[in-house]
Amino acid sequence: MGVDLTGISKKSRVIRHHTYSTNPYIKLLIKLYKFLAKRTSSGFNKIVYQRLIKSRSNRAPISLSRIAVVMKRKAVFTAKSKKAPIAVVVGDVLDDVRMARIPAMRVCALRFSKSARQSIVAAGGECLTFDQLAMIAPTGKNTYLLRGRKSGRESVRHFGASGVPGSHSKPHATNRGKETKRGRRTGQSYKRKAFRHV
Repeated sequence: MGVDLTGISKKSRVIRHHTYSTNPYIKLLIKLYKFLAKRTSSGFNKIVYQRLIKSRSNRAPISLSRIAVVMKRKAVFTAKSKKAPIAVVVGDVLDDVRMARIPAMRVCALRFSKSARQSIVAAGGECLTFDQLAMIAPTGKNTYLLRGRKSGRESVRHFGASGVPGSHSKPHATNRGKETKRGRRTGQSYKRKAFRHV
């Protein structure tokens, strides 16, 4: 007799149909891009709408260096022409202090960190919002959709069973303090005896 595998057929993909965010700006953008997704045949607006609905952990941030690498690969910068492509990020754009020189880029994002905005503007680039993007490129023409790594979070490193052979997950280790210090461990030149009140 075979084993009855119950529950396997019940597993279904979770699809969001609305946001749980209380941010009024994001709610307005969702309305705008839902309208554009219905009215235009462009798939760009549909993807932006789906990403706006996602949770914050699924809207991972991206660094300026990563955007610069991708845009350099495309070999298109604002210096060459005013109609340079726009890097679109449905999330946060963060600065990278390791990059001494940043090329002039046009970037659209939900939020820019203070230093990232300063770096883009100082390089002769442009920081755009999504409502500005809807006016410039309503169909998503001349844009590149980018997103950050979702696995970059600290909590992802703890996923899985730590200590299992072949597992690289980080254990939730607590600070053991005095019990592992020198003088408490055996074979460390001396052994301190525990003090007892009499």
